[in-house]
Amino acid sequence: MYCLRHWWYMRYLCGLLLVSLSLLHAPPALAQATYYIDESTDFTGNGCPNSDLNDVTSSLRGALDATGWSGSRFVNALAWPQDFIESCSSSFGAGGLDDIFADSRTLSVYAGHGNRGLIQFGFRRDNRCIVDFSSNMRLGSMAGARSGFAMWVTSCTLNTDSLVAKANFQWERQQFGYHNSPSVKDDQPRDFYRRTSSSNNKNAWLNEMEDKPGWFTGDNSPIVVTYGRDQAECLALHNFLALRNPTGRTPRGGGPACEQPQPAFWYCWTLRNNGGC
Repeated sequence: MYCLRHWWYMRYLCGLLLVSLSLLHAPPALAQATYYIDESTDFTGNGCPNSDLNDVTSSLRGALDATGWSGSRFVNALAWPQDFIESCSSSFGAGGLDDIFADSRTLSVYAGHGNRGLIQFGFRRDNRCIVDFSSNMRLGSMAGARSGFAMWVTSCTLNTDSLVAKANFQWERQQFGYHNSPSVKDDQPRDFYRRTSSSNNKNAWLNEMEDKPGWFTGDNSPIVVTYGRDQAECLALHNFLALRNPTGRTPRGGGPACEQPQPAFWYCWTLRNNGGC
């Protein structure tokens, strides 16, 4: 596990600390459990060519609904890149809608194709297929500012070489994704969520998402990134947060206003490294 301080692009490696959960800053109130899911499975003939994919979020939605969450899921032609684009200013891209879609819920999910610090949708809308984490997206801050957890069932989106320049522009409590190009079974995101009833998010994601479908197919490289105001909070949250536990579901808070720089923060990440992108 790594814990680093983020001040613009300066990073400092710190040693592993054992931190009592008493250091965890208590959230001001329990947040309503809500989700927003976009998924692209059809990448053929829609203006954003790539290989077609299996459906990996319909069972996740069912599990969330069955345990008291509420939210929306849009697929293919109804899943728009603009859903994840910061809406506070056109400088992030035309037509941003994150304040009423991806950044209006506790858990923000995209499943489809991706690369380092970006996601690709299957249907072109307003001449866009790609959403870039640094130039287009600001989940958890600015307009909306409700997202606390982001799940990327995509290739390479949280590659460790791109965290500072890309992923860390999101003001989340935690992000879940991959350091490599994974193969994901239909129900693995659902099974990850179910594991969080008895495990923290970090262990549930790493244990569930490492294995590819089938036998002797190699392993995925899942990664969990956690954010805090200081080193102690970052490490405590990294080992404590669980989606099935209402404590900690509030947004991170304290993020930048529209087009303003981020304040200093710490981030911690744990990776099951079976190869990268």
